[in-house]
Formats: sequence, structure tokens, C-alpha cells
Amino acid sequence: MSRKRNILLTVITIAVIALITAVIVGILLSYQNSSKNANSYLTANTIISRVIKKMNYQNLTKISDENISKYYNIPEGTIIDSAMYISNRTDSGIEFACFRLADESSSQTLSDAISEHISSKNTENKEGSSQLAKVKTDTVYPYVFVAVASDSEAAANTFREIVSEK
Repeated sequence: MSRKRNILLTVITIAVIALITAVIVGILLSYQNSSKNANSYLTANTIISRVIKKMNYQNLTKISDENISKYYNIPEGTIIDSAMYISNRTDSGIEFACFRLADESSSQTLSDAISEHISSKNTENKEGSSQLAKVKTDTVYPYVFVAVASDSEAAANTFREIVSEK
């Protein structure tokens, strides 16, 4: 009787240890996946910096976060991250902007703000009008990218590549 009891206790102990191990491994894997998802987004500034580097742009100045509102009139709560770079040269008109939408419902609001900004540039900056003719806006949710450059299509393709790599 005691031999059967010892075997039964051993089997139960091994089963409990296996169950506890499985639960711990499951919790660790779940935590690892959730932390990857939480950190899997790129900042708007990282995206534009990579576009600039890959496209070999030079003489661009980063606009501070506080000053982006001087260019784009974006309603509060529409975006959660943004970055903007413009050319140092007044005759160039090159501009890049990247926004991270707060949610999908904000897409049209941001699109309207971008259109308004581009329209205002069209009337005030005749030197950069050749670039304005080649404005490219591209969206890979949650990111919206705006390129005002002679090769804006290539810049938008580079944006897509960068966002896809993350």
C-alpha cells in the first residue's frame, strides 16, 4: 500500500511541477509579446530621419514639436506624435512631415489639415512651387507622411519601406 501511495504522490508532484512550469512559461511568453507590441512603433522623427538619410537629403532643419502648429493647424487629439523638417534654403521649398494618428477616425481631420497647409504654401511660396506640384501624402496606419520635394514619390516609397521594416 505504501509503495502505491509513494508512486501516486510522485506522479502528482511531477504533474503539479509541470503545470506550474507551463503556467510560468505562458506568462513569460505573453509578457514578452505584449512588450514587443508596445515598443514596436517607430517615432515620427525616426521615420523622417531615416527617409532623409536613405534619400541623401541635406540642408534640412527639424522644426520643434511646439512650432509644427505654425505650419499645420491640427486639432487637439488628432495625432499622438509628429515631426517636420524643412529646407534651410528659401528657394527650395522641400518639406517632410510625419504624423502618428491617435486613431483611425482621426485620418480625415488630419487630411484636411494637410490640405489646408499645402494650399497655404501654394499661395505664399512661389519659389518652391515646382515642389508643390509634386506633393505626395502617403498613409500606412497609424502613420501619415507628407513629402514636398521634386522626388516626393521616391520619398513616399522610402517611407513605406521604413514603416514595413519595423
